[in-house]
Amino acid sequence: MNNKKSVIDRLHQLKIESGLSDKIFKSTLASITGKTPRTVRRWFSLENNVHENDIERIAKYFGKHVHWLRYGDRRNTSTPVDQIMSSDHFGALLLNEDQVEDANFKLIEMMQLSDKQISKEHICDYILNMQSEETRQQCRLGHDNAVTNGVHIDELVMMLGDNKKHFIERTILHLNNSRVLMILFDNGIVEQNADGIDQTKVIDTTRDNEDALHVLFVDDDLTNCQLYNSMLSIHNYNVSVYTNSPQALNEFRQNSHRYDVLIADIIMPDMTGDTLAAECRKINPHLPVILCSGYAEHLNKSTAEEFGVSHYLQKPIDTSEMLSILENINKPRSLS
Repeated sequence: MNNKKSVIDRLHQLKIESGLSDKIFKSTLASITGKTPRTVRRWFSLENNVHENDIERIAKYFGKHVHWLRYGDRRNTSTPVDQIMSSDHFGALLLNEDQVEDANFKLIEMMQLSDKQISKEHICDYILNMQSEETRQQCRLGHDNAVTNGVHIDELVMMLGDNKKHFIERTILHLNNSRVLMILFDNGIVEQNADGIDQTKVIDTTRDNEDALHVLFVDDDLTNCQLYNSMLSIHNYNVSVYTNSPQALNEFRQNSHRYDVLIADIIMPDMTGDTLAAECRKINPHLPVILCSGYAEHLNKSTAEEFGVSHYLQKPIDTSEMLSILENINKPRSLS
């Protein structure tokens, strides 16, 4: 349970940052959460706890990370899982021993749950009850495989809140102990053609902001590609991901003008990240390059410059450090 006084201290800080008067701020909190003014006054007198659902609504309204309100500075820096759970780009469930610990706003939106008053602990049951027995069995097997092997990726045909069948790309990550993160990517609606064969109508959700950096992200780990594609998209970067470095090089040779920065894992089959960077630099000598690795004896921060590498990130990647590097790369472009 959150410490009542600590949460209220951060609400006081939020009031100061918002520039609202005490009366208007508390009235705003009541409107956001659907609580009565009396309940809000009891929060500030420390008579009542601020419930988790109310904390989430307040954080979203004021543009704060929910963990800042929950835990303060100790959890003010978003982890990759935090960013996934606060994403508006794909649905995600955090499970603990098969019970729902958290569900993000996108999943609730996908399932059209906002007006159904379904508690988080019953979200999984509600979703699974809409599915065919075959899909339910695949979900169980995927969950078990993730717990056993650490990660499981598959594609399911699922019913969402619009009562239509969708192709769902599902990634399940075993985090620690009994906690599992399930990420659902909606790849499009399943349609029947004249012959009764399912076809995919792809819904393109790729951002194409001409003013944003276009990142070429290369990693032979599909999960990393999915996670960082989503996380960079959250921060308004255009992203193209490849799990095969020769294919990425071929794409860069044909469309080098499209890309502003290369982010690549070092240890990859067929072609290492530093070799890929060197080949791309032959085409564009000024291309910023960020190489990442958890274990690369031949490259570290002190030797990266010898390989013509702009930046080196140690795995596990600090997302805030990566975003800071990209922001600095973007500054000269925005000034030009």
